[in-house]
Amino acid sequence: MYQMKLIQKHFNFLDCRITDNVLVCKGVLSPHGCKNTYKIKIEYVAGYEPKSTVLYPFIKPDRDIHMYDDHSLCLHYPKDMFWDERVSIYEYTVPWIAEWIHYYELYLVNGNIWEGPESPVHFTEEDKNINTNID
Repeated sequence: MYQMKLIQKHFNFLDCRITDNVLVCKGVLSPHGCKNTYKIKIEYVAGYEPKSTVLYPFIKPDRDIHMYDDHSLCLHYPKDMFWDERVSIYEYTVPWIAEWIHYYELYLVNGNIWEGPESPVHFTEEDKNINTNID
């Protein structure tokens, strides 16, 4: 409930609900300077890294753009930050999604070169957030 209140206070474009102990926030995001509008979903189980997904437009998942096969985004290097219930989604996850969108749009116009920050070890499908409470 605490995370939901913080998100709603800072990002009124996100509609948040809690179902089966999973905070699910959906909304449309169009960061300043970006050409397109993106429908996103954030799923959060207390104490775990949020799962952030682009629902629309359809984007073909690709390691080069830091997107897993389930359309969720690779937004951070796990060794840089330990997720627990005190890490604020509004401070990290939502801005990271906006940043990912900026880099994705740059990727589309600059010859499919990812210019965003990358972890020292490129991610694998096994790195994505898998939580039994999130589909």
